[in-house]
Amino acid sequence: MKKILILLLFIGILASCSDDDDAGVDNDGSQIIGTWYLQSVRPIGGSNLLDTCNQDSFIQFNQDGSSVSEFYQSSDSECELESENTGNWTYEGGDNYTFFLPYLDERTTGNVNFISENSFILTTSDLPGFEVVFEK
Repeated sequence: MKKILILLLFIGILASCSDDDDAGVDNDGSQIIGTWYLQSVRPIGGSNLLDTCNQDSFIQFNQDGSSVSEFYQSSDSECELESENTGNWTYEGGDNYTFFLPYLDERTTGNVNFISENSFILTTSDLPGFEVVFEK
């Protein structure tokens, strides 16, 4: 009888353990794949510092780890391509990614917080006190 109780207790413990605790959570970094447009650069909790021309800027994250980015800037009342870059992006684990940020014109590592499947906020030590918002 004692062996049966121990066996039932052991089966109950195993049944309560589940491998789907992270169901629906993207743990491989692939949620970032796609084309993301720069929407705002702002002090945390503050107002957007970009104009509509800057918002044409984008990063395209490809499934193979490559990326393409373009940054647009107003010049003499014209919206012009200021810089473009091809490179690679890397998922560093957790919420951290490394990629070329068009607004900074350099590679950066930062925390990417997906606020929806079509929007994320980047914070990075390269822009202390600021957040960068991207939308698909």
